[in-house]
Amino acid sequence: MSKSGKGGGTAGSIFALIGLYVLIYLVCTALFIGLFHTGLLRNMEVLMYRGVAFIVITGIVAAVIMGVIRKFWGFITVRDIIMMFVIFCCVNMVFLTLIPVTVERSVSVFMLSYMEENSDQTFTEESVGEVFTSKYVEDYGAFEKRFEEQVVTGTIRQNEDGTYSITESGEFVVKMFRTIADWFDTDRRLVYPNEN
Repeated sequence: MSKSGKGGGTAGSIFALIGLYVLIYLVCTALFIGLFHTGLLRNMEVLMYRGVAFIVITGIVAAVIMGVIRKFWGFITVRDIIMMFVIFCCVNMVFLTLIPVTVERSVSVFMLSYMEENSDQTFTEESVGEVFTSKYVEDYGAFEKRFEEQVVTGTIRQNEDGTYSITESGEFVVKMFRTIADWFDTDRRLVYPNEN
């Protein structure tokens, strides 16, 4: 193909470029998912952080693939390489936060999964609440896990006497959450726990 495709391109080169974007996206998304099944960055215990690292790694791989193909197909520009990286990272970041992180943290996911595994039984609201407390909170250490995540991320710190305090970073995060809560009129009790 001629270099003239860089300016606007023929319909064929445009469709080829779109197909290339889709193909690279799908291949690198499969790689992104596959990385979770390896030992890579296993020391990162916070799923969100590990996922972000994998997104950046596979986003770079996607950009490199586009750059290699550019040497053979002249209609690919540096802008396409950058766009491949940006699109890949943005779409998969949305996917990561909406699906895997929700599955890992959601009370609703746990509740529905428990009821499905015990579908031969019926439940009351109280009985499901008791299961949630005994299994999710106590047996699975849900609170301890979330608490430790905050220590790792630096929003709280351990003092010399073994107690914990919120850090400036943590205060900033709370202010951000409260702003978002105000914007979208969410349940204020979650960001203002002392309010009645």
